[in-house]
Amino acid sequence: MEITNDFFQFAYCGRKEDWYKKLEDLSKIALPEVWTYRNTDPKAPNQKTPILENYILHTFKRLVYEYKHAESEDERDSIFATASNKLCFNTGLYTTTYETIYVGITQNRTPNKEPWFLVCFSDTSDPFFRDFSKLPRRAKYFTNISELIYDTNAELRINTAHILENPKNRERLPAELVESPYLSTLFSGAVELAKKKVEANYKAAVPQFYDDQICFLLPICLKNTEQADLSLAVRRHNGYYTGHTCLTLDMAYNNARLIACPNSEWLNP
Repeated sequence: MEITNDFFQFAYCGRKEDWYKKLEDLSKIALPEVWTYRNTDPKAPNQKTPILENYILHTFKRLVYEYKHAESEDERDSIFATASNKLCFNTGLYTTTYETIYVGITQNRTPNKEPWFLVCFSDTSDPFFRDFSKLPRRAKYFTNISELIYDTNAELRINTAHILENPKNRERLPAELVESPYLSTLFSGAVELAKKKVEANYKAAVPQFYDDQICFLLPICLKNTEQADLSLAVRRHNGYYTGHTCLTLDMAYNNARLIACPNSEWLNP
C-alpha cells in the first residue's frame, strides 16, 4: 500500500470545521484530558483541541514510519488493518471504559482526490469495524520501559553559550530576561536545579520521542524556582546526556504526549 505520512494527503477529512468537530467528538469519548493550551493563540484555527490534533497527526506519522520499515506483511497488517475497501489504525487513546479508540477510513471514490476518506473515531461498538478480523496495535516508541527513566548517574553536558545564542532558543525565553547580562548564569543555575529536581523525583524528567529515539525534557526555572519557564531537551548517548535545545512548555507537552499523558508537576497544558 502506498502511503504518505501526511494524514491530510492520505485521507480527506472534510472542511476544517468538519475535522475540528470530529476531534471535539473524539475528546468527548476519550479518557478526560486537557487538549487545549493554557494560552491558546487567538489566531489559531483550532481553539478547542490543538493538542489532540497534534497527537493524532503525529501518531499517524509514527505508524507510517513503522509500516514502511516493517519486515513482513503480518507486521504491516498489525499497523494498518484493512478489510475490503476499509482501513483502520489505532489512536493509542481509550474510552472512559478503557476500550481502544480507532480511526475508521474508507476508500475515496471521488476521482483526483485523497485516496481515503475519514469516517470516524470510535471503539469497536461502531458497525464500521465489524469487517475487521484483526484490529491494529498502538504505535511503538520504545522496546523497554527502562528507556523512559532518566539516569541521574549519567553526566549531563550542556553548552550554555551555544543554546542561548541560538535565535530559536532566545525567542522562547522569558522576554524580560533575553537581554539580561546574567542570563548565562541564570540558565546554568536553572540546569543545576533541574538535575536536583530529577534526583528528588524521577518523574521530573519527562520522556519525549524525537528523531526516532527517546529523549528527555527537564524543567528550566528562570524566574521562580517552583515554576518552569521552558524545557531543556536532552538526548541520551553512551553513558551521558547532552542538552541541544530549549522548547516552550506547549512544544514540550506536545512532544511528551505522543508517548503518554505526562505525569509531572511542572509540565501541564
